[in-house]
Amino acid sequence: MKLLRQLTVGLLSGIIFYCILLLSAFAQNNFIRTNIPKVLFHGSWFGFYLSPYSAEKGKPISQSGAYSMSASNQPGIEAGCNYFINFNKNYSLTVGAHVGFSGRDFKLFIPKSDFSPNLQNDINFRGALTKDYDIYLSAPIWVERRWAGKNNSTWNLDAGINVRFDPDEAIYSYDYGGIDGNGQYVPVLDMGGWVGNNEKPWLNYNLSGGYSFFLSNYNFLTINLLANFSATKIANFNYTIDVTGKPESTGIYSANLSYVGLSICYIFTGANRRLLKLYEEEFYRK
Repeated sequence: MKLLRQLTVGLLSGIIFYCILLLSAFAQNNFIRTNIPKVLFHGSWFGFYLSPYSAEKGKPISQSGAYSMSASNQPGIEAGCNYFINFNKNYSLTVGAHVGFSGRDFKLFIPKSDFSPNLQNDINFRGALTKDYDIYLSAPIWVERRWAGKNNSTWNLDAGINVRFDPDEAIYSYDYGGIDGNGQYVPVLDMGGWVGNNEKPWLNYNLSGGYSFFLSNYNFLTINLLANFSATKIANFNYTIDVTGKPESTGIYSANLSYVGLSICYIFTGANRRLLKLYEEEFYRK
């Protein structure tokens, strides 16, 4: 009987202790659910930003002659840090520091039979042979509008500017040719010019929208579709195409850093710290 009494007392004590823990956890969870909206959009946030994108293809323009070039869209990527200044639950200002690599290329195809004497192979300049990447620094300044979703997640729309700068301005030169039937090198394409903006910053215009997923650690994962437009030509080339036995072809080639793509941002909200501070204030007030 004594052993049974001890077991009963121990079991009841365990049940009571477990119930106390459950009540405490329930109280804390209820406190978090009630107060997270009060602290989530206060103060400022910090985030890591990544944007893979497809850059607008270069623009070759023929000025004379029968031959001209073309271009295709190329991949690019931008990454950096963002700082969010919240005005309220609906509006914030985003500033940041990013670095990016924007791809560009050109294409030129001329049948070997167009040359006199014929070349051993067709002229087919494309792909890795003609692909280049332009590096740039970027400082975004965006205004964000938010709409409430489920469980503190939000829909968002961002608009603003990116102040950009090319730290690696340089003169580029491209010389390509082929081999004729006599084994002699035949120059075909001569293209060159300046990449950069005369060592001056320029503006890109940004528009994006998507969804911010509220995570269990009270941070956000934001995924947006974005479009970025620039009227500033960063690559400016003149080209000449020589096909033996035919008039010379000339033109210009330009490229900017406009693109469409996806942006991903992991945002540290600091809500844990604010909730703890609020909880301590409530505890000591009691």
